[in-house]
Amino acid sequence: MNIEMSEATRELLGRERLVIADLRTLLGRLDAAPEDLEELKTALHDLEGIFMLVACGEFNAGKSSLLNTLLGERVMPEGVTPTTDRITIVSYGEEAKDVEESGFIVRRQYPADILRDLALVDTPGTNAIIRKHQELTERFIPRSDLVLFVTSADRPFTETERRFLELIGSWGKKIVIVVNKIDILEDEEAKAKVLDFVKEHARETLGVSPQVFGTKAKQAFRALESGDAELLADSGVLELERFIEESLSEGQRLKLKLQNPLGVAHRIAESYREIINTRLDLLEEDRRTLDEVDRQVVQFEKDMQREFEAYLARTKTVLLEVEKRGDIFFDDTIQLRQVFKLINRDKIRQAFESRVIRDADREVDHAVGEMVDWFIQKNLQLWEDVMTFVQQRRKAGEERIIGEVGGRFQYDREALIRTLQQSAEEILEGYDQAEEGRRLAESLQSAVVQTGLLEVGGLGLGAAILAFVSGAAFDITGVMAGLTVAGLGLLVLPRQRRKAKRELHNKMQSLRDGLAESLGTQFSSELLRAAEKLRSAVSPYTRFVRSELGRLESLGSELQATEAELAQLKAEVEALST
Repeated sequence: MNIEMSEATRELLGRERLVIADLRTLLGRLDAAPEDLEELKTALHDLEGIFMLVACGEFNAGKSSLLNTLLGERVMPEGVTPTTDRITIVSYGEEAKDVEESGFIVRRQYPADILRDLALVDTPGTNAIIRKHQELTERFIPRSDLVLFVTSADRPFTETERRFLELIGSWGKKIVIVVNKIDILEDEEAKAKVLDFVKEHARETLGVSPQVFGTKAKQAFRALESGDAELLADSGVLELERFIEESLSEGQRLKLKLQNPLGVAHRIAESYREIINTRLDLLEEDRRTLDEVDRQVVQFEKDMQREFEAYLARTKTVLLEVEKRGDIFFDDTIQLRQVFKLINRDKIRQAFESRVIRDADREVDHAVGEMVDWFIQKNLQLWEDVMTFVQQRRKAGEERIIGEVGGRFQYDREALIRTLQQSAEEILEGYDQAEEGRRLAESLQSAVVQTGLLEVGGLGLGAAILAFVSGAAFDITGVMAGLTVAGLGLLVLPRQRRKAKRELHNKMQSLRDGLAESLGTQFSSELLRAAEKLRSAVSPYTRFVRSELGRLESLGSELQATEAELAQLKAEVEALST
């Protein structure tokens, strides 16, 4: 930037470089798209470059003709079909030649005086058949210091032009609108209507009123070739040239040079503030959902514990019924008239099994089996709820984050959700209920065995419990029979019957209490295992959500501070004296 600057202006330029460089670093931490980081890098580089006037618009609007007129020479090719398929930067050189800068940029040197102070840039038409043309133009707009937006009087301000002008305005560029081919309109009234139409729609699109010029570029070039001053004056090009010259004064050039990188930085910062806000909203919804999942797990544990008590009560009820039938059995059996029956243990056993035990062993096993099935189904239901959560969050991510704006954040989030989904799917699809049922039943039996309450061995839990009950009963009746035979008398027998019933009650109570403790302890262990398995599957995503919320909130605060600095710099640049 070959312009004399005051010390204060140099200090302003230095601050601008630092803020844009800091913004680039900040966006790098946000995993910004490479093209956006490159735009900021180019903006910094262009601060040191020559003033750049960029002509853009739809093809066949007369951009190349207008640039040739400004140059006073036929430097750019002209035609009714798209003739410019690359960005062409025309700068000063002692002799005319082209230098390939990249696959889509050509530097054309030409010995024209106007090029000593600026470079003219011709861009492909934005409505060209080749989509690449428009992409080249849109990518180069951020580099411009002054934009000549060229439209044609025969189709002024089309919808595609409106959208493109809106894009240019979003970069904070100074725009001059040229309505070319104004000579095709029949009279001054028609020309005035077209110019007013363009001015009005440009103001609505940009929010400001840009300078609008009507030109006859081909007429102006013919006038230059023939030396016809009157024809040149009628072309409208001289007014445009005077305005450009004023814009090229050192003070104006300096302001535009300083303003343009700020506009680029502001636009990119604004877009990433929206991205941060979108991500924060998405993560906040994720956090609320994860909190709800955690709340459901806690509630699940409470509900399961409460419902377990009901299943355990069914087992206890079976044992209580056995105890009641045992009382009746003792009352009927341990009597003086039954002394000889008491001596016959086999008959006592048969009577006890038929009158007291009945189907209690199957009832106990059935109650425990239902408990196991209930436990498995409840766990599967919990995982199905997690699957619903996963599907909702994946859908939300797809709706909120599209294309490359997600970056690493989108990739990490999707990977974690996909992993969680796979875990849930494996649980739901690979769950062998029969095998899991056997495992749970064995774990409950094992808990009872470990307490020393029962020796289950190969028996079912119900059979082991009833074996315990039978053994206890036979021990008691056997003792009674022995005492009776020894002739303890009529007074002793009732007392011993009461003692037998009391001992049976005590043993049965110990059995119920022991089962409640051992089964309850093992059930709590299984419940904890199931909940921890779910929490373990969800926890990586939970950590991601919490850490990303903190990281993005911090980056958002930094970005907000940077935007404030950019706004301050913009105000100071606008206040510079020209």
